[in-house]
Amino acid sequence: MNDWGDRVEQLVQQVGPPLTSARVLASCDSTQDHARALGLGMLVVAQRQVAGRGQRGNQWADTGDGGLAFSLCLAATSQPARSVAVAQAIVDALEPLVPGRLQVKHPNDVLLDGRKLAGVLIEQADGLAVIGVGINVGQVAWPAQLKEIAVSLAQAGILAHRLDILAVLVPEIVAAWMGPTEA
Repeated sequence: MNDWGDRVEQLVQQVGPPLTSARVLASCDSTQDHARALGLGMLVVAQRQVAGRGQRGNQWADTGDGGLAFSLCLAATSQPARSVAVAQAIVDALEPLVPGRLQVKHPNDVLLDGRKLAGVLIEQADGLAVIGVGINVGQVAWPAQLKEIAVSLAQAGILAHRLDILAVLVPEIVAAWMGPTEA
């Protein structure tokens, strides 16, 4: 886990403000809850998330060491288009790995070849926006209920370390959240 902590701290330093600090957890219920509790500027990454949340009260199924779960705590916004911008940032960041195969499923899921690769959950309250991302990186097998609807980068032929994917995604997500969006 030390490698995780060092690499995530380096990522926060590289991105800079509005990110100010990071926490890597071996396991947690939800990165959303930890990021909110730790406050503005936090990046929380879990090696294993056991009770991740999705849109409309759905659960995000974490399959252990194949998935990547993280949350960013940034300033809240009144621009609902930011949600779609975050999903599009994920598509843009991963596009070089799987050209022409990614799309946003409104409002903020990311599909690879029509199957769910990533989900985004944004919870705003008290001036804070907690942006949670779950992405399937290394999974090659799924529970029966997910077999036809989920996909991972590994299944698309992209063998990558979860921290490498994090390093590609975080700067794009921060830029999408902070940057201009048409109303």
